[in-house]
Amino acid sequence: MEPIFVVFIVFTTFGVTIYTWLSSRHKERMAMIEKGVNPADFKSGSFRDLLRPNPLSSLKWGMLTMFVGVGILVATWLDRSLYMQDSVYPASMLLFGGLALVIFYFIASRKMRNEE
Repeated sequence: MEPIFVVFIVFTTFGVTIYTWLSSRHKERMAMIEKGVNPADFKSGSFRDLLRPNPLSSLKWGMLTMFVGVGILVATWLDRSLYMQDSVYPASMLLFGGLALVIFYFIASRKMRNEE
């Protein structure tokens, strides 16, 4: 396939996606105005509220990256000592990453239960 076609397809897809998003947003706002609903009631707050760090989010990403790193170490050990195939790398990364998210779920649910 010619590179110019690939570039054309990428930019066309990007443009259609942006147009669809803007169009649906406009239609949603117009429907809200027609029904007499104030669109400002649905805003979640200021932009600064979105940028405020969430300690649970930091914990989640820290645990995920740490456990994926442990998964890579375990996969390297398995590959070198037990002569396993290269497929052990993604398997152990996904296994340890999933384990980290499950552990995070229990930590976060306990913390939220204690706050209530």
